[in-house]
Amino acid sequence: MGSLIEFNDTLKIKTGFPENLEIGGEYSFSLDDRRVFHLSPVRVFLVEEINGKWNFRGHAQILEFTVNAITNKTSGKFIVSKIYTHEESKTINKLESPEGKAYEGS
Repeated sequence: MGSLIEFNDTLKIKTGFPENLEIGGEYSFSLDDRRVFHLSPVRVFLVEEINGKWNFRGHAQILEFTVNAITNKTSGKFIVSKIYTHEESKTINKLESPEGKAYEGS
């Protein structure tokens, strides 16, 4: 019996996405399921999930995370290192989202 460890390069937040992102801003996250992330200084994509669709908002660096085997949740802190313009987000949503998951809203 063994374990597979997969490092995520995307922090996708479904609920509790920060309303006013700022470069250098430090934010908390909490996700269902167990996840392992690349730690700072490696960037991860910062994605807001909207009605099941992926909206790429920028880059983040994971400062810390905790995986709780009892509650099956992952929580932590990240800092924003880049914020995409609206046009950049639209393009990256099309290029990087899983098929059928690209956010096309305004």
